[in-house]
Amino acid sequence: MNTIVVVCSSGLGTSLMIRMNLVSLLQEYGIAAHIEQCDSSSVNMYDAELVIGARQVVEALPLRPGLRTIALDSITDKEHLRQRLASSGWFDRRAGEDVIEE
Repeated sequence: MNTIVVVCSSGLGTSLMIRMNLVSLLQEYGIAAHIEQCDSSSVNMYDAELVIGARQVVEALPLRPGLRTIALDSITDKEHLRQRLASSGWFDRRAGEDVIEE
């Protein structure tokens, strides 16, 4: 199962907005994922395959080498998120079960 962490400074507003768009897009593409939402100080607690957040937050994170990230310039623009996911190759993954949210 793909694990995606949506991160922001406090783990509340910004990450929730991104998460809502992410869930919608993943359902649209039939991609299964376990989605976590957290603050920037907790991101390394998760065994994520992908971290998504606002550019200024993602670029400041001390992440493990090789972890895939998507740094968004617009946190509310669903089409921007779609483009960033597509260019990262994330949509190339096989479709699976319904999106799982925690």
